[in-house]
Amino acid sequence: MANGLIGGYYMDRLNEHSYIWESDKDRYVLLKDNLEYDIFYINEKELMFFLIEDDTLADLIVNKMLENGNKVYNSIEELQEAINSD
Repeated sequence: MANGLIGGYYMDRLNEHSYIWESDKDRYVLLKDNLEYDIFYINEKELMFFLIEDDTLADLIVNKMLENGNKVYNSIEELQEAINSD
């Protein structure tokens, strides 16, 4: 969805989640699963799935994360290895 098509509701919700790709960028990562992405929150050595029930909002957040360089992992094993090595 192009920025021009994002309604005020979604812009407000997107702005509410901007910490994901700004201040807490290192704690929120993406796991690529086929053609989709899942968002995970890293709390020290613990992984937590970050659920966004609104598919449109989730897609917008994933796009923002990709645009802003949040880390992307290709497998859960790769992600677990990365957090255990820190």
